Amino acid sequence: MKIRSAFSRRYIIFVIIITLFLVGSRIVFYYFQDELSGFFFMELLMKNRDLNFKTNYDLMYNGVFQYYEENPLLDEKAIYLYFWYFIFYPFYILPYEISLYLWDFLRLTSAIYVSLKIVKITSDNRELRFFFLFSAIGYFTDMYLNNTNWLIQLLLIESFYQFQREKKMLSGIIFSFAVFKVTLILFPLILIIIKKLKVKNLAYFITPLILICIPYFIFPEYFISMVSNWFEVSDTSTDLSLINIFLKLWRLIQPAHLLYVSFITLIILLNISNEKIKDRIALIIYIFVSIFWILIWVFILEFALFI
Repeated sequence: MKIRSAFSRRYIIFVIIITLFLVGSRIVFYYFQDELSGFFFMELLMKNRDLNFKTNYDLMYNGVFQYYEENPLLDEKAIYLYFWYFIFYPFYILPYEISLYLWDFLRLTSAIYVSLKIVKITSDNRELRFFFLFSAIGYFTDMYLNNTNWLIQLLLIESFYQFQREKKMLSGIIFSFAVFKVTLILFPLILIIIKKLKVKNLAYFITPLILICIPYFIFPEYFISMVSNWFEVSDTSTDLSLINIFLKLWRLIQPAHLLYVSFITLIILLNISNEKIKDRIALIIYIFVSIFWILIWVFILEFALFI
């Protein structure tokens, strides 16, 4: 397939290099862990490597009916909507090491697909530059922690693309699967605000979501357990030190979220006709994210802390 955008080409090269680097470092550390245990850079790089994937993997232990209950393998509890269990189940039945590298491969494949699909949504170089820059930051962090944000980005972009092609029902079905992370339920509301979606068409998004959530209506205690997990905070410390405040801020706005936030921001910018306002908004976002990303590395190097 011909790559029509220089931004897409550069992004594909970037994600391939990052994938090879992080996968390679994992393999090297696995086979030479004893020899590298005293090497500062490798310890820093591997300290919490694949943390989110391991967490999602262990949370499967309880089974779907006790998915939101206490888990004997770790302190955390499940917070995703129940159907995430079935999405992730094929990876759980595989040996951990195999599913880990399969997840890496799917993320890379998704990144390449997204880089080719996004130019069908917009050809504006400014929006593409913004999208790929923040996606690159999100990709690195998402792969380091082996999180799920790449899947959300893929589903949102595909949903929006199908909606533009007037395939509204298909768009709504794809969107509903992205809402395993419940905050994404705001996506149709954003489309309404920026006048990309009419209120009368909201049913195309809400109906599939309601249907997929029927088990919560049948078993309300199941729903209550999930909601209670949302409000549980594993770290109840009242420490207001600068480091602790930063860690809490990290949990709230992880750079990995930029994978899908970049797309949401992109479609907002596309709806702004005033070029001066668009430039100012883009500049503010650039500055904010850049400062936060710099602060991350300052804390990493200053306190030898990789979250």
